Amino acid sequence: MPNFTKQAIKDSFLKLLNQQPLSKISVRSIVEDCGINRMTFYQDIPALLGEIIQDEVDMLIEQYPTISSLDECVQVAFHFARENRKAVQHIFNSANRDIYESYYMKQCEYIVRTY
Repeated sequence: MPNFTKQAIKDSFLKLLNQQPLSKISVRSIVEDCGINRMTFYQDIPALLGEIIQDEVDMLIEQYPTISSLDECVQVAFHFARENRKAVQHIFNSANRDIYESYYMKQCEYIVRTY
């Protein structure tokens, strides 16, 4: 799948997640929002969210290969959460919260090992 299609899917999902609860978002609503064919959507929503989290962590580590203090690390890490506050709240309040918490914990472990 072309990168621009993957990015369109991720952007649409984040846009919708900032507007409505996770339980209201379907694959159909994502593909309709970004204007792609349903058959192009290759994964389920939890996997999509996990991929978005992984992308953000990878970008964070690439932009900040070294961190001089714990404060700086926390400040950088929470930038994405502040920009997507509603999305984070919708994930936190979702019925599948435990699935998403496991994604976050894996990424936290990865960040700690990397730094």
